[in-house]
Amino acid sequence: MKLEYNIDFVEDKYVKANIKKAISLLEKSFYTRKEVPSFFLNPFEISVLNDIAKINNIEIVFLSCNESSERQIFVANPYSNEINTKDYISVLKFKKNNIKHPDVLGALLNLGLERNDIGDIYVGDEICEFVVLNKDKDFVKFNLSKIKNERVNIDFKKDNILNLQKIDYIENRGFVSSLRLDNIVSEFINLSRSKAKILIQRRSVKVNYQIIDNPSKIIDENSLISIRKEGRFIFDKVIGKSKKDNYHIEYRKYK
Repeated sequence: MKLEYNIDFVEDKYVKANIKKAISLLEKSFYTRKEVPSFFLNPFEISVLNDIAKINNIEIVFLSCNESSERQIFVANPYSNEINTKDYISVLKFKKNNIKHPDVLGALLNLGLERNDIGDIYVGDEICEFVVLNKDKDFVKFNLSKIKNERVNIDFKKDNILNLQKIDYIENRGFVSSLRLDNIVSEFINLSRSKAKILIQRRSVKVNYQIIDNPSKIIDENSLISIRKEGRFIFDKVIGKSKKDNYHIEYRKYK
């Protein structure tokens, strides 16, 4: 008996491959009836895997190191009803000066970790924290000694709770002729529609954690849009139409 699922709706090839990899872990748990933990998944992947687990009656628990974490792992067929996050993932920390999120991610990838091995990253004024799978925690602690041009001293966070990243937004309104992705991107970063189209076709835009290379894709309200080198935006809603029948939209940019 095979698991029942359909992931044809997934547009991003990398995300689809990641989901298939995670499905193989669900299958292992399903056939062996043993506990199987996963790697880190983004919110879109989490939603897909959760639906597949429900359809196939597989018990599944998602774990993270704070209530708002984007990236989580799952444990299928957990041995105990009381799961301790510390048994699967760990929060590490260090003091920092001029280190940013991409610097931390880049340093971890340069150590040989894969993106799926790394959870959320918190960057505060003086402290940086990040989450890794337990299989990598000691390796990272003893081998990550420099990020960018700064020496760092990595340590485990005793409570294993990742600080909540404060999110500030810049609120905006604008007009677009349609809700196509190229129109939305054009409005967000003040770029011509033709250049926005090229940007999308170069796979530089994500919609709800999937790379979308189709400029004509219609974007739903409340979608999260990430544009490489430009940041993250939330297309909140359509608030009306102009006399020329253009859409009047509200959106936010992450600071």
